[in-house]
Amino acid sequence: MFSRKTLSNYFDRALWSLIAATLLISSVPQLSYSQPASDSLSAAIEAELHAHSANGQYEASVLAIIDAINSGKLMHAVELADAHIQNFPKSQVGHLMRADALSGLTGGLSSVASNGALPKDNLQGLLHQLRNRWDHRHQQDSESHLKVPANLLDIGDHPFVVVADMQRGRLYLYKNDEGQARLMRDYYMSVGAAGYGKQVEGDNKTPIGVYSINRYIEGRALPDLYGKGAFPVDYPNRYDRFLKRTGYGIWLHGTPSDTYARSPWASEGCFVLSNDDLLDIGQYLSPEKRTPVILSDSIEWLSRAELAERRASLLAVIDQWKQDWESLNTQAYVSHYQSKNFNLGNGDYRTWLQRKAKINEAKTFVQVDLDIQSLFAYPGEKDMFVVRYNQRYLSDNFSGESFKEQLWKRDQSGNWRIIYEG
Repeated sequence: MFSRKTLSNYFDRALWSLIAATLLISSVPQLSYSQPASDSLSAAIEAELHAHSANGQYEASVLAIIDAINSGKLMHAVELADAHIQNFPKSQVGHLMRADALSGLTGGLSSVASNGALPKDNLQGLLHQLRNRWDHRHQQDSESHLKVPANLLDIGDHPFVVVADMQRGRLYLYKNDEGQARLMRDYYMSVGAAGYGKQVEGDNKTPIGVYSINRYIEGRALPDLYGKGAFPVDYPNRYDRFLKRTGYGIWLHGTPSDTYARSPWASEGCFVLSNDDLLDIGQYLSPEKRTPVILSDSIEWLSRAELAERRASLLAVIDQWKQDWESLNTQAYVSHYQSKNFNLGNGDYRTWLQRKAKINEAKTFVQVDLDIQSLFAYPGEKDMFVVRYNQRYLSDNFSGESFKEQLWKRDQSGNWRIIYEG
């Protein structure tokens, strides 16, 4: 009997052994679409199938070939691979699995990889892609689709939000359903050739952070590498610049005309979908509405009750800041701000403090109303969130409305502090 860990090691190997595939895959409990399931598990399967319908059954047919190999039905695997290749002639993983199944039928014990038919780097990329797709269907928490990424504390009025799990190579599209984030699609995704956590220009890594779609570029205006189009995001953001991260041109884009899907780590820092998936998700992305894109190293999944509890705790932090502002108690108000590297280096703390004290002395009352537009836990950082809101300010000598953004981070004493406001 082989463990899930053994299976992972198997997918990391440079060779695809057909016998090993049959033994290793069959040792792990599988999520079969035809097997009886509980209501909750059925809902999870239904959610996953949204992604399949988005790409014309590409991923479902890839997994069906693996299932046929798993069952020892090698002729059926060849038939499925033939059908898959007919529908998706650019599918490199389809051609690879067909060759493996044929090798098994003719008595071969190893795949085309051992015969040198593919360069080692190409083979590793294809196996990595298969592993990501297979792991997504067989992840240990098979009900994770019934949960919500912890980043999505409050999506406000945004019609759609995109969340990337770069460790698993998956891009999730969530729809705003009366203020609740509901999974609408999920897609296999490629990221930077050197992984993720971008620091400097040219490091071939995809950034981690909270961004927005800011424009669309049609495929005909781009080199073939970018496929059917591109949606640039606003990297580097303020926090990136504060950390002196460099680089530019981080896009969500498609694949070249001779490729269906790239290996999980393949780009120069962009995050990449197949052209079919890009065209599908493109229906829901809006540069005008600045669709939020959360590029996360990994996703923490929470139940809706857990998410609501976490959201309430952070909204209480924001509300206390608002109350202290309205109290005209300058000391209580400024205690919410981090003095070191004040406002991410955009201003002098002492000058700001003196100005706030002077303003409060001249007022008899302050009223602040906040309309939260979004509240996201910041990926890649422990205890940090970004909140965007419309602010209505009223006092005895001034009134006004403005759009604001704050970055909050918990300090070493466990207190939440505003590290940026603007």
